[in-house]
Amino acid sequence: MVGVVTGYKPLRILPVLLGISICCSGTSGASEPATVAVHSPAEVLVVYNANSPVSTAVARYYAAKRKVTKMVAIRCADSAVSKANETISLANYKVQIAGPVGAYLKRHAEINFIVLTKGVPIRIDGGITGSRDENTTGNLHPSVDSYLAAIDYPSIQGAVKISIHGSGADGFGWLNRYWNAKAPFTHVAFGGYLVTRLDGYTKADAEALVTRAMAAESGGGGNGRVLLDVQPDFGLDDVASQPLPVTGTITDESGYGSWNADMVKASGELELLHVPSMLDMSQTFIGDQSGLLGYFSWGSNDTHFSNQAYESLTFAPGSIGDTAVSTSARTFLPTSGGQSLITDLIAHGITGVKGYTDEPLLQAIASPSVVMERYTSGFTLAESLYAASRFVGWEDIVIGDPLCRPSSWVVRSGR
Repeated sequence: MVGVVTGYKPLRILPVLLGISICCSGTSGASEPATVAVHSPAEVLVVYNANSPVSTAVARYYAAKRKVTKMVAIRCADSAVSKANETISLANYKVQIAGPVGAYLKRHAEINFIVLTKGVPIRIDGGITGSRDENTTGNLHPSVDSYLAAIDYPSIQGAVKISIHGSGADGFGWLNRYWNAKAPFTHVAFGGYLVTRLDGYTKADAEALVTRAMAAESGGGGNGRVLLDVQPDFGLDDVASQPLPVTGTITDESGYGSWNADMVKASGELELLHVPSMLDMSQTFIGDQSGLLGYFSWGSNDTHFSNQAYESLTFAPGSIGDTAVSTSARTFLPTSGGQSLITDLIAHGITGVKGYTDEPLLQAIASPSVVMERYTSGFTLAESLYAASRFVGWEDIVIGDPLCRPSSWVVRSGR
C-alpha cells in the first residue's frame, strides 16, 4: 500500500454496482443487548508516561471517568512534544515500558485490556517482529502498542510467528490468536492483551475519545450511518469469501479487490440488521458526511482521493472505522504532506479507529465485515477491532476506550 497502485489489473467487477451509491436507511434493530461478556474497569490497566504532563493528565482523566484503579507509570522520552520521541529503541522499550508493565501483569491475571496515553512512544526501533524496507537488513519497526499486545506470545505454545513480505516491506509478525474470534476476549483464553491508545493531535483530542465513548453508552450515538467507500478502480473480489484468512508466510500483498469485497460484505450484513449504511461504489472519494457511525475507505490510497472531502467528514459518539493507508498512524503530532492520518478523523469526532505506524500490507487492515458484525453484536470497541485484525507484534495501533460498547449499536441478542 505504498501510495496508489499503478498498473493494477482489476479483478471481477459487478457492472450493476459501478457508478452508484447504495444507501440503506433505518434504525438499529433489537433493543435487547447481545449475550456477550460485559467487561469491567477491573480488567483495564492504564499505562502512562510520568515524564509527560499530557500523558499523565490523559491517564488521570480516563481513570476518573471510567473508575479504573490499576495504573502503571513508566518513564521515557515524551512523544507528545517531538516526532523524534515517537520512536523508542528496543533496549529502552524493554527497560522503560515492557519491564514495569510486564512485572505488573504477572501479578494481575485479571487484566485483559491495556490503555496507553498520549506521550507514550508509538514505534520501536529494533523489534524481533515488525516491518522494514524491502531488501534491507535494517531494524524492524513494530508499533509499541502491537508489540505490547503480543508481550507473552513468544512463550505461548502454539503461537505462530510468520514472515511477511510485500508492498515494499519485509518483516515478521505473530498471527493474532483472537483473529475472527466469536467469543469475548480474555487473556487466559487467548493470550496477549488488547492494547488501545488515547491519542490525537492534542490533549483535548485524546480526552474527547473518552467522553465520546461514554456518551455512546448512554444512548448518545445519534442517527448517522456507516460509510463504506469502495474504489472500483481496484476491482472487486468474491464477496462471500471475505474476510480472507492468513495461516502462514505472506509472500505478497493481497489484491485490493479483496478489501473492496469485504466492505461490500459488511454493507450487506448491516442492511440485514437495519443498521443505516451507505455503500458507495462510484469513483468519487466521498466527503460532506456528518454524524457518521462508522467509516471505512482507502483514504489517500484512493485513486480519486480528496483531502478536502476527507477533512469534511464528522462522526457521532461511538463511531468506529479504519482506512487502508500504510502510514495512517505514523505520527500523532501536526505534520504536512504524506499519506492521510487517523489523527484528522480523531479531531473530527471518531470514537475508535485503527491505524499503522509503518507499512503493514493490506492483510493487516481491519476487516470491515468482522468489525461491524462484532460491534453491532455487543462486543467492545477493542474486541471488535482486534477480532478484525490478523496480526499482532506488527504495525497496528488501535485508538479509543477499549470498554466502549454503545447501547445504540447493539442490534442482536441470543449469541
